[in-house]
Amino acid sequence: MEHKTISISTETIVKTMAIILAVGLAWVIRDILLLLFSAALIAGIVYPFATWASKHKIPKALAVAVLYLTVLGVLGAAIGFLIPAVVEQARAAAGHFGDTLAWLRDGAAYVRDTSDRLGLDASTAPTLASFAARLQDIALHFLTSVNDLFGAVAAGVVVLVLSFYLVIEDDAVKRGFRALIPERHREFAANTAWHIVLKLGDWARGQIVISLITSLSYFVGLSLLGVPYPLLLALLAGLLEFIPYLGAFVAASLAVLLALTIAPWKAVALLVYLIIVHQAQMNFVQPLVMRRAVGLNPVISIAAFLVGAKLFGPVGAIFAIPVATALSVSWIEYERYLNHHSS
Repeated sequence: MEHKTISISTETIVKTMAIILAVGLAWVIRDILLLLFSAALIAGIVYPFATWASKHKIPKALAVAVLYLTVLGVLGAAIGFLIPAVVEQARAAAGHFGDTLAWLRDGAAYVRDTSDRLGLDASTAPTLASFAARLQDIALHFLTSVNDLFGAVAAGVVVLVLSFYLVIEDDAVKRGFRALIPERHREFAANTAWHIVLKLGDWARGQIVISLITSLSYFVGLSLLGVPYPLLLALLAGLLEFIPYLGAFVAASLAVLLALTIAPWKAVALLVYLIIVHQAQMNFVQPLVMRRAVGLNPVISIAAFLVGAKLFGPVGAIFAIPVATALSVSWIEYERYLNHHSS
């Protein structure tokens, strides 16, 4: 019987060890990589404005600094204006939903008792009590995961400074990046890195616009129908828009459930309104504002979100889609590179 010998070259072993070491190092410095990735994301958002300013003979540093200060000022004013109203509505909503869950829980208990008396299988009776407890656990876990305020502020400052430098010193950054890459891979790596920055900016700008439109649509619809807590639900819907596909469903379900506790016809009217809004966004708004962004397959988007949330919690959930977008751009550039050198 002939035995086949499998030989592994020294180069293959070295490359494998290098990849393992690189992955291990990336895991160790993942917090630093997260800051760098965040800075690249913000730089991608700001870069078109800096390019426009440069074309109009406006210094990049001045233009970007003014933009940062303006955005921070607007956000600060908006937070100062919205927070009191949101907190008040959140407290009222917590009490409202608490009463509603209690009513549903009592109804579930009644169903189970009735099933027991009739000798029916009550295994399918809704376990709303455990569901409510699970929601509380999730909320508490989320709140405890963001307990280091000073660290978050410091990280935010670092990200802003890095993104500022990436934008105003883009030529120097490109030269420095090229110098770190072996010559035969230099062109591919530099083009891929910069395309990732630009595409991340396209995605982020489009997503922000869609989230703002979603919040406004919810606020208008809820206010016209007289559904309580319109500001709270509108802001929540805008934030959930960053969760691919699932976020829109969760936001709509919460709004319709709340409307149902007020009046059934309001729930039906709100559901119809939200379906119309969703269709308008999918067929008109999203293709318009996301036309330059990299489109991800819905299955890949949801899988990336679930994996990110499972491995890294809320932070992983937030950055799952941007990371998947970066990987998609890398693959597209790699295929383009192979096609160019094979032709």
